Amino acid sequence: MGFFYTPLPFWLAIGGWIVTAGVLALAIWKNPFRRLQDGTLQHVWFGIVVAVTVMWACNTWFEDGPAIHLLGATLMVTLFDWQLAMVGMAVTTGLAAVVLDASWPGVPVTFILFGALPVAVSSLLQKAIQAWIPRSLFVFILGHGFLTSACAVAIACSAGLLLQIVLANGELIIPAGFTLAASLLVAGEALFTGVFTILITVYRPTWITTFDVRRYRLDRGPRV
Repeated sequence: MGFFYTPLPFWLAIGGWIVTAGVLALAIWKNPFRRLQDGTLQHVWFGIVVAVTVMWACNTWFEDGPAIHLLGATLMVTLFDWQLAMVGMAVTTGLAAVVLDASWPGVPVTFILFGALPVAVSSLLQKAIQAWIPRSLFVFILGHGFLTSACAVAIACSAGLLLQIVLANGELIIPAGFTLAASLLVAGEALFTGVFTILITVYRPTWITTFDVRRYRLDRGPRV
């Protein structure tokens, strides 16, 4: 799972905890939990956290390299915005670390690369799509469901590989099969997030609390 079992230098472990604390403090600064005042949305948020934790247990391992897996970060951003998505990914990382009996120095680095980074990428891309691309249901599903999730996973995998190169003292060592597995993972994440985005926009549009979904000709506005 990410860098749970990778020996990390002391400075990286401490720096990871400091960055993680700063990111989470920024995420909860304006009390994003007010979005969860509705009981249904509370259940949805906790349910997604549990589901993503289960997905994180399905890994592709590489000898002397990182482990990659489905992330689920983009779907969290689409439904609850980046603050709650950031908190949710932090909870997911912690639960996965406990279940997998991981080494705690690697937890913050794993969260930053596979949690915070894809959440940030997803949020920025979705805001760009909202601002610059004509609004329609097709654009919403394609942009927020498929394209954003694919980009987020691709960047997370690249960042993980870059850190692995740094830990190897700059030696460009790409684990065998990493490129193919990462490409398939990007496609899988896009398909997973896209399909769930389609289902939610059709059957449960009130679960989307991040945008005025009436602009996308969905059923009803968001429940906040």
